[in-house]
Amino acid sequence: MINIISSNARSKSGSFQEVKREEREDNIQWLSRNLPTASDQTLLLMVGGRSQSDFRLRIAQSHVRSDLAPSCWSHVMLLDTTGEDLVSTKVIEISLDPAPGFGFPTPDNGVQEGELRRYASPAKYPNIAVLQVPVARAEVDKALGRFKMQRAVLDGVDLIVRWLAFAWGVARSGNPLLDGYGIPSAAMLEIVVGTAGFDLTPGLESRSSCPEAISQAAKYWHEYYEGQNKVALSGSYYSPHLIFEPVKE
Repeated sequence: MINIISSNARSKSGSFQEVKREEREDNIQWLSRNLPTASDQTLLLMVGGRSQSDFRLRIAQSHVRSDLAPSCWSHVMLLDTTGEDLVSTKVIEISLDPAPGFGFPTPDNGVQEGELRRYASPAKYPNIAVLQVPVARAEVDKALGRFKMQRAVLDGVDLIVRWLAFAWGVARSGNPLLDGYGIPSAAMLEIVVGTAGFDLTPGLESRSSCPEAISQAAKYWHEYYEGQNKVALSGSYYSPHLIFEPVKE
């Protein structure tokens, strides 16, 4: 069982809006239309993929939802928008399927630097969201540097191994979320953003963080942030791909 608290919000946040993908538009083009303009703020990108690994991750997060439906999201990453254009943009993540392979992940606590272009295909990643977190990116970068050197705070390598065993169906490996082990990239971001002064998933313990919980925070926890005299998460999303959709009677 996952210890998650439901929000008391009376309505969804107006700051996290659905924006449909235009015809023949890829994810980078969609992002270019919806990218927040505050250059000094922290930006997160979430995707929901179609691969076997993505499917397993989306199913695993159903326990974070009250209806037990699979999540729309399988991965979340930190956007580095300091490049000349979005195509060359780097992402900071802990992917379970990094393009160059894992190498020896221990020195950086599992943190990887990837490329945004890898997530450009709407066929592979039909669901996409961009979130602005109201904390200075410089503070997050400082926290990220410390995270890479402090496995005692959160062992990213341990999370990678646990989630790979589950995603690959190794032996009797169960859902790590049920034991309080978050999806690696989300758990890493929860720690570094939290160190910078913002609670990314108020309804869930930080070590148990996952993309679904971040999505719920953006949609339903705006009143909590306002009560804390903080700016809520904001951004845009489009999630047309559902693994399961209830039959309407």
